[in-house]
Amino acid sequence: MEILDEFGRVRRTPEVAAYLDELVQGESALAGLKPEAIPWGMSGMYFTGRWPEGEVLLKVGVSETQRFWSSVVAERDPGLAPRVLAAGDRLGGVELGWVVMERLPGGLHDGWGGAEFGLLMDAGVRFQALARTIASPPCAELTADAVHGWLVAGKERDAPGPVDAVLERFTDDWRFVNEVCEPEICHGDLHMGNVLMRTPAPEISPALLIDFEPCRMPWVFDAAYAQVLNSDPARAGWQGLVGQMADHRRTRGLPVCADLTRVTTIALAWYALRMWGMLGPTPDPAWRETAVWLEQNRAYIAAL
Repeated sequence: MEILDEFGRVRRTPEVAAYLDELVQGESALAGLKPEAIPWGMSGMYFTGRWPEGEVLLKVGVSETQRFWSSVVAERDPGLAPRVLAAGDRLGGVELGWVVMERLPGGLHDGWGGAEFGLLMDAGVRFQALARTIASPPCAELTADAVHGWLVAGKERDAPGPVDAVLERFTDDWRFVNEVCEPEICHGDLHMGNVLMRTPAPEISPALLIDFEPCRMPWVFDAAYAQVLNSDPARAGWQGLVGQMADHRRTRGLPVCADLTRVTTIALAWYALRMWGMLGPTPDPAWRETAVWLEQNRAYIAAL
C-alpha cells in the first residue's frame, strides 16, 4: 500500500488509517496502545490513545529531522514542546517514523481578542533562541531559487496584483532582506494549528510548539507566514505579527532588522504569492472566505 503521497506526507484515507492501525498493533515498542485516528495534521497522521503515562498522541509519518527537534526542544525547554515519550524510525517492520507525545488539553483559541497571536509569536522567538544553542542541528536552508519558485507558482495560478513587478525586483529584494535581517533557524511552519497549551481554553498559558519544520531563513518569514494565513479583518490581533515577533526578539536580546517596515512588506508579498501558488483563488471556505482571501493577498502583493 502507498502510505505517502508525492510530497512525502501520509495519505489521509480510511484505508491508510486502517493499515497504520495494524502496524501500530504489530509494533512492540507501542504494546498496549489502543490508537484512534483523528482528523488533525497535514504532514503526518495523528492517533489518540492511552499509555501508562495517560492520554497520548501518536504521530505517524515523522521525519528524522522532526523527531530530532521534537525531542531536543522538549528536553531543553519543557515549556515549549510536549514531552516525547517514545520515538522510532520503523513501525511494524515498515520504514516509517513515529513519535508518541503527551496529549495536551487545548490549543490557541480565537476568542482571546488577539492575545493568541502574541502567544504564537513569543513561542516562535523562544524556538529561535533555543535553536541558537544547538551545535550543527539538522535543518533546511531557504534559498533564493526556492523563494523565486514561490513567486512563479503564484503567477502561474493568476495571483492578484502586480506579480510581474514583484518578480522583476526579486533579486534586489532578496539581497536586501538577507543583508538587513539576520537568518535564524526558525520553526518553519508557525501557525495556529501547530500550537498546543497545557491549559484548556479559555484559560491562557504559554504556547507549546509541534510539527517542527526547521529552516534557516530571515526570521521575519516565520511571522509573515502566520500573518498571511490569518489575514482576516473580522478577527482581532492578526495584523503586525512581524512587529510583534520583533518585540519578543528585543526582549530576549536577539537582533532585529535594520529596516523592519520594508522587510515586512517584502515578506508579506512573497508569502501571499507562496500561499496563492499552493491554494489558488478558492481555499477551503471554512478556513477563509474567498473574497477576503482575494482582497488580502492582492493588498500584500500590491504593497510591494
